[in-house]
Amino acid sequence: MIKLKNTQLLRLNKDKIKDKKVILRVDFNLEEINGNFYGKYRIEAIKETINFLKEAKKVILISHFNDPERKEGKYSLKRILPLIQKVLKIKIGFLEDLNQISQEKFSLLENIRFWPEEKKNDLDFAQKLSSLGEVFVNDAFSVSHRKHTSVYLLPKLLPTYFGFNFEKEITLLNKVLKSKNSAFILGGAKISTKLPLIKKFLKKANLIFLAGGLANTYLKALGFEVGKSLVEEEMIEEIKKIRSGKVLVPFSFKVKDRNGKLEIKNLGEIDKEDEIIDVFNLENIFKELRKAKIIIWNGPLGIIEKKESEKGTLNLAKFLASLKNNFILVGGGDTLGFLERKKLLKKFKFISTGGGAMLEYLATEKLPIFEK
Repeated sequence: MIKLKNTQLLRLNKDKIKDKKVILRVDFNLEEINGNFYGKYRIEAIKETINFLKEAKKVILISHFNDPERKEGKYSLKRILPLIQKVLKIKIGFLEDLNQISQEKFSLLENIRFWPEEKKNDLDFAQKLSSLGEVFVNDAFSVSHRKHTSVYLLPKLLPTYFGFNFEKEITLLNKVLKSKNSAFILGGAKISTKLPLIKKFLKKANLIFLAGGLANTYLKALGFEVGKSLVEEEMIEEIKKIRSGKVLVPFSFKVKDRNGKLEIKNLGEIDKEDEIIDVFNLENIFKELRKAKIIIWNGPLGIIEKKESEKGTLNLAKFLASLKNNFILVGGGDTLGFLERKKLLKKFKFISTGGGAMLEYLATEKLPIFEK
C-alpha cells in the first residue's frame, strides 16, 4: 500500500514551487461524441492543484488526448483548450512544440502522444521535457500505472510532488484496501483486465458482482449457454479456477435474437443465436449490495453506447446514488463518462479518474512510478 510522505505532497511544500517553473502532468483525455466533449470531471479534478500553483513562476501542463498513431488535427489538445480555460477560469497559452515559449503563467503543451518517444519511455525525450521546468508535479493518477516518459521518467530527473487529486485518489483507494466489508461491481468487456483484482478480493470482499462481457465469460466457464454474446474464449479455463459463492452474476438479461428482436430472458433460456446486450432485473443484487459498507463500481453492465442496452447501467447508477449510508467509489472512463452524460455524476461524492490505474493499484497495491 502506498503511503505518501509529507515531503511528497504538493499541499505541504509551497516553498518548493514558489517562483519556480513547474511541469504539471494532468489527464485531459476527454471523450468526444458527435462533436461534444465529455469528461469535464478530469479538468475539475485539478482545480485545487492549479490554484495552489498560482505562486509558481510558470506552469506547463502536459497531457495526452486519445492514443493517436501519428499527429492529427482531430487529436490536438488545442481543440479542448477553450473548455479547459472555462472550467479552470484561467488563461492558458498553447505550446505547439518543446521550443515554443508562452507569455502566459499557465501553458498547455500539445498532445504528448504526438511524440512517439512518450510511450517508448525514452530517456533523451525525458531530458528534453525536464528542461522545461525545475519541479515536476503529478496530478494524473489515471495514467500513473503506465511506464511512459512524462509519468515514469520525469520524477527521476526533477524534484517531484503529488497534486491534490492524486493524493485524494490514493487515500480513497487505501480506504478500500483496508475495508473488511466491501462489495465490487465489475462490468465492461474483458474479464482478463480485472482478473488480478477479482482473485485478490475473493479473499477479502463480501461479494463481487460481474456483468457485461465479464459475466458472459464467467457464465460460459460454468457451462451456461450465452449464445453469440461477447466472450473471452481464451480465459475460460482460467475462470474455472475462480468459481466462488462470492461471485454473483445476473440471472435476467435483455437479449437480441438472430432477427434483431429484443427479448427478456432468464439464465438457462438463452439460445445459441442470442446476444446478451444488457442486464434486466437487479433487485436481488441490490439487496446484497445494501449490506456492504463500501461499494466499488468499475465498468458498465451493458452496451451503453446504444439506448436499447443502457437501462441496466442507468438503473444501477440511480440505485447507488440513492444509498445514504454506504461509501461508494466509482471509477473507469466508460462509467464516469456515462454518468456525466446522464447528469448523474454529481450525485457521487467519491470518484476515481483512473480505470486501469485504479484496477492495478487495488490488485497490486503498487504503481510503477514509485519504483526506485
